[in-house]
Amino acid sequence: MTPCTLIVDDDATHAQMLVEGLQEAGWDASAATSVNEALRCVDAGRHTLVVTDIQMDDGDGFDLLRAIRTNGQPVPVILMSSFGTGATLQEALAAGAYAFLLKPFALNHLLDLVARAHASI
Repeated sequence: MTPCTLIVDDDATHAQMLVEGLQEAGWDASAATSVNEALRCVDAGRHTLVVTDIQMDDGDGFDLLRAIRTNGQPVPVILMSSFGTGATLQEALAAGAYAFLLKPFALNHLLDLVARAHASI
């Protein structure tokens, strides 16, 4: 399966910016703007990595992470948020997230995490 990253953010502009950054770096990527849309994408089996915002309109990144784990899908999940603390980082890792990104972050940092996550699959 070709590595493909799903960016999940209810801010469609931010999601598209990250998708374009990944694509310019040679990665296959697409976007979803809700937890429900993201679950449909992951269930379709095309995506090998999920990068999701924590706070969204129809749930949060933790809901998405739990749903992916409950469904038994081995897809690494990177959580991102503008409102992170040390406690949020610990909660993310305890919930099974691959990593946590505090917004704003440099695209190179995301690219490094994406490369490492895909290499670990």
